[in-house]
Amino acid sequence: MNSKTSYFYFLSFLEGGSVMACELFAAKLLAPYFGTSLYIWAAVLGLTLGGLTIGYFVGGKLSKAYDQKPELLYIILVLAGALLAIMPFSSHLIMTALSNATLSTGAIISLLVYMVPPLSLMGMVSPVIINLVTKKASNSGNSAGNVYAISTLGGILFTFLMGFYIIPTFGIKIPSLVTGFLLAFFPMISLIVKRRIFVLFIVIPIFLMSLTFQPKSGYSDEYQILYESEGILGQIKVVDHPAYEFTANSRPGRALIVNNTLQSFVSLSDNLKYSIWEWSHYYPAAASIYPPKSKVLLLGLGGGTLIKQLKRLGFNVDVVEIDKRVGEVCKQYFGVDPELEIIIDDARHYIRTTHNMYDIIIYDTFLGESVPEHLLTKEGIQDAQKILNKDGMIMSNFYGFIRGETGYAARSVLKTYESAEMNTKILATPGEEQSRNLIFLASKQQLSFEDVSFQEGRSDTIRNLPQYFIDKKTIDLQDAEILTDNKPKLSKLYAKAAMSWKRSYNQYYKKYFK
Repeated sequence: MNSKTSYFYFLSFLEGGSVMACELFAAKLLAPYFGTSLYIWAAVLGLTLGGLTIGYFVGGKLSKAYDQKPELLYIILVLAGALLAIMPFSSHLIMTALSNATLSTGAIISLLVYMVPPLSLMGMVSPVIINLVTKKASNSGNSAGNVYAISTLGGILFTFLMGFYIIPTFGIKIPSLVTGFLLAFFPMISLIVKRRIFVLFIVIPIFLMSLTFQPKSGYSDEYQILYESEGILGQIKVVDHPAYEFTANSRPGRALIVNNTLQSFVSLSDNLKYSIWEWSHYYPAAASIYPPKSKVLLLGLGGGTLIKQLKRLGFNVDVVEIDKRVGEVCKQYFGVDPELEIIIDDARHYIRTTHNMYDIIIYDTFLGESVPEHLLTKEGIQDAQKILNKDGMIMSNFYGFIRGETGYAARSVLKTYESAEMNTKILATPGEEQSRNLIFLASKQQLSFEDVSFQEGRSDTIRNLPQYFIDKKTIDLQDAEILTDNKPKLSKLYAKAAMSWKRSYNQYYKKYFK
């Protein structure tokens, strides 16, 4: 193998890695505007293959038209790198314009604008390199195998690096810029050596634009952004937020906003002790039937509302959170005990591997419009039962719809709990279906909630909790489905309501962008 062939293989390695990085960047860039549901990932994966398909076809044609011309390869890689580097800029422009579109339409059009062009260029690379390293027709199969193997190896390495370290640590903008620059750098040098400097007049301004670009993420003056970053869950912001117009008795507070969705909202006037959302007070009200020092597993930390409530009840709490940033943000901005130990793990994985037993297990793992369906399958519930004490209870939050088409998902969750032989009650917080929450209370034994008397902050005292329970006799479960690991359909069942809900958030926040 001569040095020129080795160089082409090296470029193939960089291209393969950049393809996978581009795909991950694209999905994370979509999250603040269109969420992280199965439909979004389907759009990303489908259009990734579509972009590569275009590239393979065009690259094959170009390699025939420009036989043994390495300059073609260099120009393709330089342009691909430039478009990859500028993705945070191009995505912001198109997604801001499409924020009022439906999730599927907005996501697909956005990806066509900012992801498909660089991927199509990268797809051209392999056919062109195969042409460059193949001298005899009899060697074409071996050359193609080598190129695709090396490209795939680069994809594997970059996927692990980006997914497990780079994106969680550095976010999206810097890795996108560095990856694009790395992909373009060596071909640029090769073009300069060959005195083909015309491409630099196109590419250098693009890289300078990506360096100076700062997304217009500020709100109007009544909003104060204290923190902002990208990572595992997507985009996280901490914002001192005015009264939220969709919540009764709302007042200014501090908000945790994940992917443009308000996840937690605590009162500034009460020194960050209490949630402004009164529906959240029904969680500790139901949990208060257990004595102090009860053992609780809290899956999902959010803005720390529940951990503070559970600690005030005197419980011993283990907290599991998948994104390390959330714990750091809670301690710095939301008044959570700096000494709190947080287990960084996936909720279902922790449930299946821990040897601890619990009196209460709380699922607070909703992320915007994405539901934790792997926890709410029959097998997921059965896994949780194994670490639940005899008189223990599972509590899971859900959207407020229970009837009609939009309530199909909640009815399926109820049917799944009951199929796992759990005594299940549904607590509906006050309000209309579209603005309330449902809290599923599932236990091995029958539990009594008649003697609850709970008050938090300025809220009214919550008494006689059963008055908020939905009469299950009025719920028809005949059309509902039992959710299983083999058929994790919860996202699909809730898709229509979730998409409408996510779009309303986009419309709400768009009003306040500068």
